[in-house]
Amino acid sequence: MADTVRDRVQSSLGTAYTLERELGGGAMARVFLAEERALGRRVVVKVLPPELAAELSVERFRREIRLGARLRHPRIVPLLDAAETEGIVYYTMPYVEGESLRNRLDREKQLPVEEAVRLAREVADALGECERALEWLERVGTAAQTRRVATR
Repeated sequence: MADTVRDRVQSSLGTAYTLERELGGGAMARVFLAEERALGRRVVVKVLPPELAAELSVERFRREIRLGARLRHPRIVPLLDAAETEGIVYYTMPYVEGESLRNRLDREKQLPVEEAVRLAREVADALGECERALEWLERVGTAAQTRRVATR
């Protein structure tokens, strides 16, 4: 049985990307590995499926995209592209090969203390960048709300 969401996503992406497989997903989105055909590179495509768009706020997903686009940090994977086509909202990011920290912890159960401290510092530094981007996004959102109220 074909995955209708996958088929709809592939249809909306056209020939720009070829979906290879689903990597996972959560409460809000589905994540696919794809090939960006023009550049011959593997990317991740994060999609807000139409059935979730009806239940969840498309604006929340768009906010995630705007936030991601502002992030500039060596430990944060950047956004490459974002679009909305045929009712599918998505963005792409580079695909990073390798084992996830979750899988490594499942396998090893515990990291050496020095490595755990190094990782915690790197994550804290990246979270600081996220906080700065969120502050910017909140300022922009507040300004937009103020303009909407003023024009009524």
